[in-house]
Amino acid sequence: MSLANLKATLPLLLGPALFLLTLFTEPFDAELSRHAWIMCGLTLWMAIWWISEAVPIPATALVPLAVLPLLKLDSIAAVAAPYADPLIFLFFGGFVLSIAMERWNLHKWIALLTMLLVGSKPSQQIAGMMLVTAFLSMWMSNTATAVMMLPIGLSVIAMQSQGGQQQDIFAKAVLLAIAYAASIGGVATLIGTPPNALLAGYLQNVHNITLSFADWMLLGVPLASVLLVLTWLWLTRFQFKLDGAVQADSRQIYRQKLAELGPMQHAEKLVLMVFLAAAFCWTLAKKITEFTGIPMNDTVTAVCVALLLFILPVSLKSGQRVLVWEDCQKLPWGILLLFGGGLTLASQIQKSGLADFIALQVSQLGTLDMLTLILLVTTLIIFLTEVTSNTATAAAFLPLLGPVAVSMGMPVTMLVIPAAIAASCAFMMPVATPPNAIVFASGQLKIADMVKAGFALNILSIICITAACLWLVPVIFS
Repeated sequence: MSLANLKATLPLLLGPALFLLTLFTEPFDAELSRHAWIMCGLTLWMAIWWISEAVPIPATALVPLAVLPLLKLDSIAAVAAPYADPLIFLFFGGFVLSIAMERWNLHKWIALLTMLLVGSKPSQQIAGMMLVTAFLSMWMSNTATAVMMLPIGLSVIAMQSQGGQQQDIFAKAVLLAIAYAASIGGVATLIGTPPNALLAGYLQNVHNITLSFADWMLLGVPLASVLLVLTWLWLTRFQFKLDGAVQADSRQIYRQKLAELGPMQHAEKLVLMVFLAAAFCWTLAKKITEFTGIPMNDTVTAVCVALLLFILPVSLKSGQRVLVWEDCQKLPWGILLLFGGGLTLASQIQKSGLADFIALQVSQLGTLDMLTLILLVTTLIIFLTEVTSNTATAAAFLPLLGPVAVSMGMPVTMLVIPAAIAASCAFMMPVATPPNAIVFASGQLKIADMVKAGFALNILSIICITAACLWLVPVIFS
């Protein structure tokens, strides 16, 4: 067996082996119930498969659905319930809206019109690209955003006529700016990146804490804004010192691409109206409820948005709709399964008593101050997600960090929120996030370029996340 096959086979077998060990042995501690002991094995199994990706990540999320009913640890109805959690439908609605924006090129309109407003200096061009990328990533997947922005970035790079080392530096700065802004933008909203939605589902199901779309934006938007500015400063002033102005006016590119799109059609206007209505309802849900008496809900808004996009006609004559079901074939269904598996795992850890046992053991180790604990957790998650899936990491760690917070006498939100945000802030490696991989595939970056720029941003992210959680979380989620 080759070394590569051995590396692939080892985690594939190790996960189930550890589970079987707990299944056929007695708990090592009298205070640990049989159910909790088995859940310990199941958690290790899923964590190993998620982190190693020995099998597809969504497939691992199905393990509780198969194992727990077979072992009579819970009913199939109870185990399956989190797979239809309201937060999953919130993300579903967000995905459908994103697909509609892509289907009718609304995202290109937003990007090109915004880029026309910025200047022609390198730092201004990069600021404009980061702003557009981050804004789109708040509502669309960061992967789709990076894929859309990359050709625009490459066109601007091609028009940079300075040549030589300066052009090479500009190219690296543009590509890294697109990748990093795509990840940072997702932090701003609940639907921006999967770990945010996983966090909301975990807090609701396990701790009965409701994390609304608007509440999250009170934390996410300021934090993402600060990270975006710091990233821009780092890339344009320190990592890549961009001198002079772009000799060719890159705005010609944007005018040309807008001309290729043609006049804004009825379909694009419909999608824009639905997008604005969704953003309005998500951000002002509480005010709308107070004023109208209608019980607004983030998930209901998302489902209504999805339905509207399948109902609204592009043309009464042809009967064409904004979306048809075939458009949703590219919807990332695997992420929705991953949500279900992560929420089920968290629920069973709580129900089995494993969470209480973890909290008890941690409380006996002594106490760490809140600042140190948040720093440790944030650092661990950020550097771990450089080599693992951010969503899988969040799904594995959130159920374990909640009990740790309880044992330390901290509000649960003070530990799980920084962990969820940190999962989206890996900037060093091409494999860390899809946007990193997308810009790296352009062939104009070396791994060393990303590591040098990304390490400093990882450190800045640790500081910013810790500060935001110490100062904003207690106020917003009190």
